[in-house]
Amino acid sequence: MAIALYYTHGTRSLRPRWVLEELGLPYELRLIDLFQGEGNSAAYRRVHPHGAVPAMEIDGEVMIESCAMCHWLSESYPEAQLAPPPGDTAARRAYTQWVFYVPGTLEPLAFQILLHGAILPQAQRVIGMVPWATGRYKGVLEVLERTLTGREYLAGDNFSTADLLLGSTLLWLPHMLEDHPALCDYTGRLQQRPAYQRAATDPSPRA
Repeated sequence: MAIALYYTHGTRSLRPRWVLEELGLPYELRLIDLFQGEGNSAAYRRVHPHGAVPAMEIDGEVMIESCAMCHWLSESYPEAQLAPPPGDTAARRAYTQWVFYVPGTLEPLAFQILLHGAILPQAQRVIGMVPWATGRYKGVLEVLERTLTGREYLAGDNFSTADLLLGSTLLWLPHMLEDHPALCDYTGRLQQRPAYQRAATDPSPRA
């Protein structure tokens, strides 16, 4: 299987790259300078219709959506045990819940904080968005703090792709974890994983 990952450092591209590293699969990184507008080029729009990253090419066919890539990779290599096996088990139910929770509940709030607090030009920011999203985000962090107090991982006793998705998203706003010791310990453990450390390196020429 030939895999190429279209990648911009400091984006959701980290997610599938981290899974690929956990699996030990060979892959090619194709760097896209998203912040300099390369995503809007006609050539890249033929890869990803929205001009976003990541995109993943598998044997010549392109897949988009970072969480979908991570889920597909984890299911395709069950021997790596990045997902509990399908079936009526508490671990599988928890895994499925948290895999959807990250892009459905956690990420939208974090992204609004970043978008209207730093990414958009000042004139395009909605003034009230950051305090509103921050308040909601703190509520989500409280739920996650209770969930992870006294446990290492989200779904059973083993690290899974649900942890990878949650941890990578929590690290978008690390300063907001300071009052949540369980989340600080959790993200710290995840960052110690060799696969994370390989995936988090900046491969761009300017790094």
